[in-house]
Amino acid sequence: PAGRERSMDGIARINFTRNRRQELADLVESAIRRRLFPGMELLVARGDEPLLHEAWGTLEVGPEAAPMRPGTVFDIASVTKPIATATAVLILLEKGVLGLEDKAAEYFPEFDTPEKGGITLRHLLTHTSGLPDWADLYSETQTPAEAIQRLVNVPVKHPTGTAMIYSDLGYLLLGEIVRRASGQTLGEYFHQHIAHPMQLSHTAYNPLEQGWELPIAPTQYCTFRQMLLRGVVHDENAYILGGEAGNAGLFSTAADLHRLARMILHEGELEGVRLLARRTVAVMTANHNPRRLAPRGLGWDIKGDTYGYVSCGALMRRGAIGHTGFTGCSLWMEPDTGLTVILLSNRVHISRDRNQQDMIRFRPRLHNLVVCLFGE
Repeated sequence: PAGRERSMDGIARINFTRNRRQELADLVESAIRRRLFPGMELLVARGDEPLLHEAWGTLEVGPEAAPMRPGTVFDIASVTKPIATATAVLILLEKGVLGLEDKAAEYFPEFDTPEKGGITLRHLLTHTSGLPDWADLYSETQTPAEAIQRLVNVPVKHPTGTAMIYSDLGYLLLGEIVRRASGQTLGEYFHQHIAHPMQLSHTAYNPLEQGWELPIAPTQYCTFRQMLLRGVVHDENAYILGGEAGNAGLFSTAADLHRLARMILHEGELEGVRLLARRTVAVMTANHNPRRLAPRGLGWDIKGDTYGYVSCGALMRRGAIGHTGFTGCSLWMEPDTGLTVILLSNRVHISRDRNQQDMIRFRPRLHNLVVCLFGE
């Protein structure tokens, strides 16, 4: 069995037997050979304590590609939703600026219709607004204002509250609501109210403007922009909004994401700095959807009672919260045990679509193995 040892940097880590470490390496290296991603970084922790932080493969495809190393900056795609957007909404809720039952029509007059008039911030946060999952806001627009106008005119797909449709559009609207309610850009608000107090040294929108020296994992060659994206947001709708959007756009590292996870696990506080009230975290991580719909917190996916696919696998405990990102990233944690699993990869560097189903199969298999290695 695995035991514990104290490393030179003073952090207690799991001391694997050779066979158990090889099982993890075999799983990841098999995925690399199948061209699921060029490389992957994995951080596993229990609460504040890192248990494993390793990387495999290379930063990109090519014979002279640098090895993937811990500390790489990744485009975390939809992990932006809980980390930036939902957290910003809840900070504004605590300040009395926003309310969960506020109508979206208060910010978008176009929503003052029979079909959209009942949509609240809670509906947007829990993907129950009835809006579709996606719409092209970028290919025929030139400015953020034009993209927002296209966004607010997208018709609903289902009556509000009757279905859970994972919707980028709802979070694009939430990002714009944060901007209008706060008077700051989403990037400014995130930096001032989340990244700075939480000491996130390498988490931001538009990382090329930050002067970071850490390597940034490239994503896809974009035919729309005619360039290999490295430090430029992969999501086209986020790009047309200046790289700062509610659905995607954040870049981060495993270490910074672990700090955010620790804040959640410590009920809103990290190292003496309180970001959210305990009650706010309890509301954020609770299921807000009726039993007939898939469970959702405010920003977070939740492992519920029913069987079926969940990206954190079969062995993480009921009530685990997390989120995935289209680029190949995910963060999952168990509030009761503190077990945290942060998977970072640049899957889309290989292909936008061809390896997507393989990634869907890979995620739960990795989490099942990690839980067996580290879970209590």
